[in-house]
Formats: sequence, structure tokens, C-alpha cells
Amino acid sequence: MSITDAIKDMEKHMGIDNFENYMNAPLPHNNQGYVQKDYKTGKLYVCCPHCSKKNLMIKDHTSISNLELKCKGSNCKKIFFVNIKDGKEIG
Repeated sequence: MSITDAIKDMEKHMGIDNFENYMNAPLPHNNQGYVQKDYKTGKLYVCCPHCSKKNLMIKDHTSISNLELKCKGSNCKKIFFVNIKDGKEIG
């Protein structure tokens, strides 16, 4: 069972509305960018999976497929892929 599956199971059995209202989802370990919410501003960002730098601000209903993005982090500069549908990362 993955951490994501365990969180979804907790949501179902413990009556938690939505885990993402309290914390960001667990990070993927592939070369895939992930969506993270800035809780101060409420905006969504695509972050680098290698260094966690915010790279691209997105809206709630953004859809991006197979975008190759180079990290803006000064020490990172690695290339990763972005796949988003309706403001959430996919696959």
C-alpha cells in the first residue's frame, strides 16, 4: 500500500473531508513535476521533483500534457515533465 492509498483510506474511514485542505499530497519519485499549494496566497504551483522549487503558477482548471520544463533553481537546472489535468498532476 502506498502512502497516497493510506491517506485516501484514512479520508474514507476517519471522516476527513479532504487531506489536501491540511497538507500537500506526498511527492512523486519519478521525473514528474508536482502541484503544490502555497498556503499563504492560496495559489497553485508546479514544483521541481528534484529540488522542490516553484517553477510555474497554474490556475484551478489548468490542463498541460507532456510539457518539458527546465527548473529555475540556481543549483538544479534539471529537466522534468509536467502532466496536469484540472489543476492536479496525473500519471
